Amino acid sequence: MIPWSRGDVVRLTVGVAAGGILVAMAWNGTATRSRLDDQTGFIVLGVAGFLVAVFAQSLWLKRGRRAVAAYAATVQTTVAALADQPPTAPVRAGDGLVATAGIRHFHRSDCPIAAGRGWSSEPRRSHEAAGRTPCGICAP
Repeated sequence: MIPWSRGDVVRLTVGVAAGGILVAMAWNGTATRSRLDDQTGFIVLGVAGFLVAVFAQSLWLKRGRRAVAAYAATVQTTVAALADQPPTAPVRAGDGLVATAGIRHFHRSDCPIAAGRGWSSEPRRSHEAAGRTPCGICAP
């Protein structure tokens, strides 16, 4: 998930660049003036440039925070929906449990982790002999 669109990144870049240009102009203006009265306008310009850059960054962060919060709400809704599902029936002795070489757990064939993967079905004792343990999600 990327919380920012290209437009958000462009707006950030333009805002920070504009603020940087204003600060650079202020720096150049104050460097060529020796009296404080002559430098005051450039100091104000430098502060304004700094504030423009900070404002652009704060808008960018606010947009990212909103996007992450929306994504978190989606994930929480999905998890809550999964938690509300009734538990599956226990595995009977004749039912096969699935796994494949190189994984640590064996699963029910309807487990969200194993569904649709085409793993081979074997009895529990075969998986346990291979050193696999039961999945913590489907609890076979």
